[in-house]
Amino acid sequence: MTTAIRPRELRMIPIERIDVLNPRERNQAIFSEIVENIKAIGLKKPITVAARAGDDGAERYLLICGEGRLKAFRSLGETRIPALVVVASDEDAFLMSLTENIARRKYRALELLSGIRLLKDKGYGATEIASKIGLSAAYIRDILILIEHGEERLLVAVQNEQIPLTGC
Repeated sequence: MTTAIRPRELRMIPIERIDVLNPRERNQAIFSEIVENIKAIGLKKPITVAARAGDDGAERYLLICGEGRLKAFRSLGETRIPALVVVASDEDAFLMSLTENIARRKYRALELLSGIRLLKDKGYGATEIASKIGLSAAYIRDILILIEHGEERLLVAVQNEQIPLTGC
């Protein structure tokens, strides 16, 4: 299961036609900064979406990257947003979104664990997951063992570096 380079197209798309694929909580102070920055100088980088057919026949979009920018645009009363529209399967779109969230300087432990669990449920092994999200295969294997045993509290403590994942 490899992600191929796909065509991309920059478009102005209706905000109400965008579905958030991998939502996450935001720090309100940082979100306020995003809103003020967009208000002052505009959007520096478009969001990334994948097009899908909607139930009503009109095009809908899965948000891959840029939830903060999307919410900021919405809060500013905008109805359309610049978007890079890519061709991606649902699985590839999810992987791109997960990778984007994990690549952030500080991701939330439960988001990472949820993403790893979803990839495992989709049939990926530890080595494949590790290569897709940029962590070591050994680390992913250890995380999967804890997930399989229902040890979410331990996982959160490991992710927050309160306890080590491996022995002393």
